[in-house]
Amino acid sequence: MGEIIQQQDNRRAFIDTLCELAEKDKNIVFIIPDVGFNYAEKFQKLYPERFFNFGVTEASSTIIAAALALDGKKPYLYSMINFVTFRVHEMLRNAVCMHQANVKILGVKGSEKYKLLGFSHNLLAEDEEIDFLNKLPGMKTYIPQTPEETRNIILETYQSPTPAYIRL
Repeated sequence: MGEIIQQQDNRRAFIDTLCELAEKDKNIVFIIPDVGFNYAEKFQKLYPERFFNFGVTEASSTIIAAALALDGKKPYLYSMINFVTFRVHEMLRNAVCMHQANVKILGVKGSEKYKLLGFSHNLLAEDEEIDFLNKLPGMKTYIPQTPEETRNIILETYQSPTPAYIRL
């Protein structure tokens, strides 16, 4: 139970920091492929023209994020870990990493309610996606433990024009 609360706190720290950055930087866009993320409503209300929920289209969302980045935007792509890492491996490798597209990928573990959906929604090992992503050229990975670390990592990666993955 403590882990789920920590995820929520880290997600809140992420969205609060992203909204602060978006106030100053009109190039920030936020993409969600069909996930229920209550904190996202804050960004959506403040910046509706820069918020996109493309539905269950993880691969397309990743390609769109890369294209937006290559056009000078700063996309943040958020979903459950498996959906923004494993399901879109080729898009991450070819469109994001090989082009060094400034895409920030944010993955969140499935909650208790997703355990029954099996391994398509859950990790098989604790750092499974980290091992996988560290093999991609130019991808940096982060696992913040606290809301303060989350904020600092969002600010740090914002300054970098290269791809990054942040597990919330």
